[in-house]
Amino acid sequence: MPVHNEQAHVARAIERVPAFVDLIVAVDDGSSDQSVSTVLRISDPRVTLLRHANNRGVGAATKTGYRHCLTAHVDLIGVMDGDGQMDGRDLPRLLDAVIDGADYAKGNRFLEEKTIGRMPLHRYIGNRVFSRLARLAASFGDSLDSHCGYTVIRRESLECLDLDELYDRYGFPTEMFFAARRSDFRIQSVAVSSVYSDEVSGVNPFTIVPTILWLILRNYLRRLALARRRRGLFAFSRGEAEAIGYRLDA
Repeated sequence: MPVHNEQAHVARAIERVPAFVDLIVAVDDGSSDQSVSTVLRISDPRVTLLRHANNRGVGAATKTGYRHCLTAHVDLIGVMDGDGQMDGRDLPRLLDAVIDGADYAKGNRFLEEKTIGRMPLHRYIGNRVFSRLARLAASFGDSLDSHCGYTVIRRESLECLDLDELYDRYGFPTEMFFAARRSDFRIQSVAVSSVYSDEVSGVNPFTIVPTILWLILRNYLRRLALARRRRGLFAFSRGEAEAIGYRLDA
């Protein structure tokens, strides 16, 4: 659970984590308010608090939590943000998707028709546009909510990713999606609720829009480069086989 200046919401976010969850890792990302003391006052024995001395970004906080969970030898790792905008009642759906065979279950607010109307119009439009671009860039055929950070991943799948190469700040869920796609993970979109109350976004759209577009373009180029490398390896292997008289189509 990444946390940055969420003193008014983090206790509620932790309360929404279902009782069957064994470990809750709250990662404070250099908060300047009372987020740390708020978490420390929570009596839930499942809560472990990790801290960044300085603000490094939601991606960096999520990666810190991921690394801690890997050392804790858990089997399934979920991400719920500290702003209270994720409904704990949706977590079983994400877990079931992974238990049933997915490597990475990604929340999709667009699939939950009962609550999608709660999303502010400007966010809805922006998320729709970015998700469409991400789907095209990743050649992903399923419905996608690229910016939703409500996810569950298998431990062994997470171990396959190079977390150091992923973007540290806003846009990390998009980065994770592309990384999972490049690794040929079985990705499943799962309906989750849109939850909004009195939260105020501190994101500047004039800086975040170019950032997200850059992330999508960068990952599109990465996918093309990976595809070329894979084609090159296949061509070399076929040529080498034919050089020794072995017909692959025999």
